[in-house]
Amino acid sequence: MTDTTTQLAILSDALIKIIDLGPLAAEGKASPADLLTRAGDIAAQALTAAATYGQLPPFAEPLEPQSADDSA
Repeated sequence: MTDTTTQLAILSDALIKIIDLGPLAAEGKASPADLLTRAGDIAAQALTAAATYGQLPPFAEPLEPQSADDSA
């Protein structure tokens, strides 16, 4: 597994954990503020863990225009 693959796996796992918090809000089991804090903690821990494998790639890269021929 490459460092980039490991980073993506860590960040993907964190995203799933954050998404899994959604039903807690819908069921009234946690306040929105609590869920936001939990989501922030999960994201911060994941970014820290992923950064131990090297520099993280930019999160927002401008998309390059594609010509109609590229979609084949």
